Amino acid sequence: MKPTLAPNRRILLVDDNPAIHDDFRKVLLRDDSHLDALDADAALLFGEAAPAQSDSSVTIFEVESAMQGEEALEKVRAACVSGRPYAMAFVDMRMPPGWDGMTTIVKLWEVDPMLQIVICTAYSDRSWGEIQRTLTARDRWLVVKKPFDQIEVLQLAHALTEKWNLTRDSQRHAEMLELQVRARTEELVRLTRVKDQFFANVTHEMLTPLNGVIGMLELMASESLPPDLGENVAVARGAADTLFQLINQILVLNDAAAGAVCGSEIEGDPREWTEEVCARFADAAKRAGVMLRIHCPDTVPTRVACPGGIVSRVLDALVDNAVKFSRDGGVVSLEMAWRPAPATRALQFTVVDQGVGMTAQQLELIRIPFAQVDGGSNRKGSGAGLGLTLARRLLSLAESELIVQSKPGEGTRMSFALRARALDSAATGRAGEVSRV
Repeated sequence: MKPTLAPNRRILLVDDNPAIHDDFRKVLLRDDSHLDALDADAALLFGEAAPAQSDSSVTIFEVESAMQGEEALEKVRAACVSGRPYAMAFVDMRMPPGWDGMTTIVKLWEVDPMLQIVICTAYSDRSWGEIQRTLTARDRWLVVKKPFDQIEVLQLAHALTEKWNLTRDSQRHAEMLELQVRARTEELVRLTRVKDQFFANVTHEMLTPLNGVIGMLELMASESLPPDLGENVAVARGAADTLFQLINQILVLNDAAAGAVCGSEIEGDPREWTEEVCARFADAAKRAGVMLRIHCPDTVPTRVACPGGIVSRVLDALVDNAVKFSRDGGVVSLEMAWRPAPATRALQFTVVDQGVGMTAQQLELIRIPFAQVDGGSNRKGSGAGLGLTLARRLLSLAESELIVQSKPGEGTRMSFALRARALDSAATGRAGEVSRV
């Protein structure tokens, strides 16, 4: 439970006339409790009901005086240092031979910006426009014209001290909320790190036995097996490959979220990166009856410097997605393009499939992390919706983005571009297109 702060009713009087101080004190410190007895005697004399007693919780102000602006400044400074600041001050406009009221107020606010001010001025003092131009913090001061009314002074004292207390309580509440948010954020960061480490450990532990399973299935497939058993081994190998791909995606996504994926430049041939991707998905494409094709024009340099590690992982996710949603007999193309300077991003990759395509609503859906466009019990595709989420997360590390274009029945086109530096001239004597079945 939040501790209750004692109300601050401390008032500073700043005026060069001692009589003015006495007048303020008579208003702010008067005790009307003796009037209760007189009211009770009058009611008894006239046979009337006794009036209610005065409120015992009448506000009690603590009033201190300063005869000049310099003295007021020292008192305000000392009050702040002691942890007992003034809530408000009545400041006279003319106080010869020292600072005038406006100079005094400016100096006081330099020490205590929360101090509420009532300017006591005569008609012959500073103009309203001059006061406004000098005292720009207009929410912290009011003006009372001399001669002032006692009720007016009392109301100002009540209103401005209460305003100071409300402001202080609001600031304290905001500080407590900020501390809570900071503490919970630190706890969330800690828990996220624990989660990341847990997923990293679990995925690595899962990959070890899975590699053994895949190895044994490869060994079995290399032997002469009856047709039905060979078909079962092929199905098991396909399931193992799918699981291997899923675990790898989880591992990379976890590393990307933890900032463990390096987005720094590496040197290499973009053709080799795309060929390696095709090699990894050759078996999956063959089972799906899909042809993988690489198209690289001669304008693409044979050696570049760019975030090659991100390129391979993003292409893995996009090709996996394209193969998964392609029809039997379809083609998945990996296309490259080079945009020479002064292009912001020089190396572009595009994955094009001839699959089922997506509607405008599905295109909006895939912007949501882990969303699946064919979710539900009747979904045709497999996977956990990690592919596009992973691609977008990785591309954000390279300050790039994934552009998706699709139409139902016409397939999908996904492209991204990365900053790259050419380290060699464009390809010469290399095939512009490589096909894999």
